[in-house]
Amino acid sequence: MSSFPAFSLRRTTCALAGLLALSSPAVLASIPTAPTATAAPTAPTATPAATAAAPTTYHVDCSRPTAGTGTSTSPLNSMPAVNAVTLRPGDSVRFRRDTTCKGQLYLRTSGTADAPITVGAYGDAGAKPRIDANGNLAAVWLKNASHVHVADLDLTAPGDNTTARRGVWLQAVDSGDLDGVTLERLDIHDVRGVLPARTGGAAGNGKYAGASGGIVVEALGTTTPSAFRGLTIRDNTLRSVDRAGIYFWSNWCRRPDLATFWNAYCTAAWHPHTDLLVENNALSDVGGDGLVVKSSSDVLVQRNTLDGFNMRAGSVNAGMWTANSDRVTFQYNRSSGGNTDKDGQGYDVDHSTNHVTFQYNVSSDNDGGFFLLCPYGADVPGNAKDFTIRYNLSVNDRTRTFQVCSGGLQRGRIHNNTIQLPDVPSGTTHHVVLESATKDGALDVQFRNNLLRAGGTAGTLAWTLNDSAFVVDHNLLYGTPVPARATATLTAAPRLTAPGPGTDDPAGYRLLPDSPALGAGTPIADNGGTDFFGTALRTPPSIGFHDH
Repeated sequence: MSSFPAFSLRRTTCALAGLLALSSPAVLASIPTAPTATAAPTAPTATPAATAAAPTTYHVDCSRPTAGTGTSTSPLNSMPAVNAVTLRPGDSVRFRRDTTCKGQLYLRTSGTADAPITVGAYGDAGAKPRIDANGNLAAVWLKNASHVHVADLDLTAPGDNTTARRGVWLQAVDSGDLDGVTLERLDIHDVRGVLPARTGGAAGNGKYAGASGGIVVEALGTTTPSAFRGLTIRDNTLRSVDRAGIYFWSNWCRRPDLATFWNAYCTAAWHPHTDLLVENNALSDVGGDGLVVKSSSDVLVQRNTLDGFNMRAGSVNAGMWTANSDRVTFQYNRSSGGNTDKDGQGYDVDHSTNHVTFQYNVSSDNDGGFFLLCPYGADVPGNAKDFTIRYNLSVNDRTRTFQVCSGGLQRGRIHNNTIQLPDVPSGTTHHVVLESATKDGALDVQFRNNLLRAGGTAGTLAWTLNDSAFVVDHNLLYGTPVPARATATLTAAPRLTAPGPGTDDPAGYRLLPDSPALGAGTPIADNGGTDFFGTALRTPPSIGFHDH
């Protein structure tokens, strides 16, 4: 696969990028206050301000037969010994490479912006040090701590998929806002958390509060609004994890925008996670949902890859998606290998969202399709509002290209996407747009400047779309039916460089110099400024994700 065009974006522009680009109820009593198998202090309060003492580095070598004091020549040799240390700003914990520690690392004290607490590796060479949760709830559990950096570890949390497990578990519980936590260069694998297929319970098992997965971020409580701010998750690999890959949750999520059914889960007033950066992570073989942002605002999710999701959950899951969140931007991501048509789309704009943008992404070979739009129900506050889906590529996404759940959509814009439809077997139907049979809200969507190219058509292509608020205008529909209300439609061959259901290389879907799509689009206000390949847009624009 080819790489995306060069692009960089500092955290300080995250909110601006968002603006432009744009199951069971939480039971707090069930959340433990100490690790289940390793001893640790229970007080989750931050340490006082640093004294004049110099920061300390604690070395850990669990291959040593005798306990030491934490120096490089006399390292600590067990997780209980590490958890007994009271860390202070500037302190660090270093695990020796090529060793395995069994138990749970419990981080509960804070550093400062200038002197964070750091956790990492030592040794000149060798594999990253492993922490095996060994029956605990997580390999690394950070609770109520700010300014902590965790890097360069190998994390695993075995289990039987009937109880919660996490590689990293970040918690804010009646703590107030927690700042400056960073997770990077972690290898997280073989996390066997709760799956509906194993528990026989509701589809939501392993989601919401107490979720299972590779990296789980949650805020809980009843007395003090709590959230993570300025959290960075980058350059990590997550493989063979259950249920989710990377998952954000907060019970501080009740607001007027909320879809009614979430009132059972949102038990406190709106106080979202903010200023989040999730980038350059590689996820594969995920049991359920891939990368999920809930109850958050001002979030940038970029340059992540997801290869294989819903591999074991046996329930509804999607690739990368957001719900009950504001100003979230997903860009330069790849989502593929969705193993279900119960949802199973590469991407999803879900309920109670405002100003969400998906741009410059690739979706391929997902059993459930390209995009899910799921506002839920007739209650207008639960709608998805002011979302934009632009300059993306979809290749061989099956069953349906766009699926719309019950409920209404407000001010949605779907423009300048290039879509290579799959081969449709005889006797089957692929839905370009599949509208819910339950009509309980208008679908206020502008569908413009999109290029759709049919694959093999032994079966049927169909638009199941009856809502007159859904505008289909200035699209190129090659080998696909044209909706009766569509306007300014082109049907000629699009003339692409090397298209086909067998390749998701974006270079294969560029427009050739004689393509009828060149300059054939209609101008779009606030269009992002560049096409998928980073080229400045012209007026009038072309149809599809490549401008010229």
